[in-house]
Amino acid sequence: MPRPISIEDFMCVSLLSDPQIAPDESRIALVKRYTDPEKSRYQSEIWIVPTFEGEPRCFVSQEGSNTSPRWSPDGKTLAFLSSRQKPDSQIFLIPADGGEARPLTKFKTEGSFSAIRWSPDGTKIACLYRETPADYTQAATQERSDKKLPPPARRHTKLRYRMDAFGYFDNSYDQVWVVDAATGEATQLTDGEYACDPPVWSPDSKTLAFFSDRRDDWDVLPYNNDLYTVSIEGGDLTLVPTPVGSKHGLAWSPDGTRFAYAGNPDPEDWWGTNNTQLFILPVSGGEAINLTAHTDKSVGYESLSDSHDVGATDLIQWTADSGALFVPISVRGDTQLCFIEAKGGDPFPVSPIGHEMGDFGITPSGVAAVILSSPTAPQELFVLQHGANGLTTTQRTHFNRAFLEEATPVNPENVEVPNGDGGTVHGWLLKPTNFDPAQKYPFVLYIHGGPHAQYGNTFFHELQWLAAEGYVVLYTNPRGSKGYGREHTAAIKGDWGNKDYQDLMLATDWAMKLDYVDTTRTAVMGGSYGGYMTAWIVGHTTRFTCAIADRLVGNLVSMAGTCDFPWPQNAYFKGDHWSNIADLWAHSPIAYAGNIETPLLLIHSEGDLRCPHGQAEEFFSALRLQRKTVEYVRYPEECSHGMSRNGPPSLRLHRLQANRDWLARFLKTEKA
Repeated sequence: MPRPISIEDFMCVSLLSDPQIAPDESRIALVKRYTDPEKSRYQSEIWIVPTFEGEPRCFVSQEGSNTSPRWSPDGKTLAFLSSRQKPDSQIFLIPADGGEARPLTKFKTEGSFSAIRWSPDGTKIACLYRETPADYTQAATQERSDKKLPPPARRHTKLRYRMDAFGYFDNSYDQVWVVDAATGEATQLTDGEYACDPPVWSPDSKTLAFFSDRRDDWDVLPYNNDLYTVSIEGGDLTLVPTPVGSKHGLAWSPDGTRFAYAGNPDPEDWWGTNNTQLFILPVSGGEAINLTAHTDKSVGYESLSDSHDVGATDLIQWTADSGALFVPISVRGDTQLCFIEAKGGDPFPVSPIGHEMGDFGITPSGVAAVILSSPTAPQELFVLQHGANGLTTTQRTHFNRAFLEEATPVNPENVEVPNGDGGTVHGWLLKPTNFDPAQKYPFVLYIHGGPHAQYGNTFFHELQWLAAEGYVVLYTNPRGSKGYGREHTAAIKGDWGNKDYQDLMLATDWAMKLDYVDTTRTAVMGGSYGGYMTAWIVGHTTRFTCAIADRLVGNLVSMAGTCDFPWPQNAYFKGDHWSNIADLWAHSPIAYAGNIETPLLLIHSEGDLRCPHGQAEEFFSALRLQRKTVEYVRYPEECSHGMSRNGPPSLRLHRLQANRDWLARFLKTEKA
């Protein structure tokens, strides 16, 4: 008989990404990531899946990271990235029918490759490469260790000198390279203290195009990256005139006449309250056509989960005739694969509703390989085809079948609650496993991060596990979330703790009226902005029995200058963190720490560069000095902001155990 979801089950789920269909459409390469519990790490393999019938087989399984499979245009070779040769990844080639993989690149310097792409004629591979600064190479690190010397000092000249889950740039950035596919001879095409986005090929294989912000003060100016082209022979970069604003996801049309990209035309909207929109630009530059502005929908992968990999494939993919494009669009909890004509019109969803699409690939004949998940099923590969009977969806992998045959996820109920201002709060309710309507159950309100993201129709281990532990779990998309139009998202711009708080409390009021909810045993919890809202809530109401704030933002004044993207003056909140702090302080949960009576668990990681761990330290000291009930669980430097999603498995397990113990202690469940 199937059992409830267990605390360890996140280690049983395989995550899939980056489906790449062979030129002859006969097979699909993809990346499968799974957990190695004994070594507390993740392993990624490349699998080959027959497109229409036949069993998947593991194709590349060398220990370490094996990612980014890319078919050569003739379909005879698969290029991929592998970490098998320490200390860094290299580009490898393997015959498409099997055999020994060989390293194509043999750089003498240490560094990391990404964004590999074959030229249309199959003679070269474009990529990004970042050289490891000399002081941080393996040899330099070992030498310091042998001499018992400390790490070197860092010297920063740019404000954005670090990034969460990456570390420190140390003035070394991703540069565009081109590699000869036969000899491995490599040519560097860009340099300088400017990062480059992934390059794309012209149809004639002679030119590369890429986005890069190459202004002198790019680190303090409003977002505005430019479009450049460069010959594969090297030489000066050519600036292609484009509208202002942030841009990404560049795609060159097969007929060579146009570029497509995703972007935000407002350079001052640096936190992304606008919808990400789809643009088409003539190859010579100039005015761009906005294909999605009229839809009030956002292009991209906006859903949050602890059980998915997303966005490894090209964000935008043209049809073979350059007449239309495929893009992901996030709406009301779904992430859908959508088709939109280049001449304009409404996007047409081609993937099933009630799902999150994590990645996709399209063939010239219109066959789609997509990674799909749902609230009760982790990611699997599906093939979509249009035929005489309409769209058919065929599941081609069952990597998580054994897990689903053993465990029983709960199917969430859709929730719509009036928000008091003419709109609704959309969300989902999970009842406890083996639910008995005659019983009373403790309640958990779980709040997502972002804030401009969404909960959605995807598998989420922690939420399922809480239901299995006997909790009624409510998770919603209050104002500020993506997926419900720009007005919904922008409603909290510079005003956290107002309309979002209202929405969350009204949703809680609705849940408290359910006959099976025990209103004397309630908890609120969340991470990042969800941690902010948790701390804000307990500073403004005592209605919850206990709370858990994970990787929180507690003090907007200190946060504004210490996170990995420092906040400009008046760009989102009013004022700044050095001369006009009134608005930042008024919106800081720590300003209301004197009101907190709810027992609070703080969870944070030393390696968090997005919300630095000082945020938790300030909150902990403020509450402890007042003799409030508070505990602080602090994880080591190896853990980043996304520790609950991709941190070391053993520490992810410890975090869940800490949550379980705190909830049990105050909600008086059986594990108390």
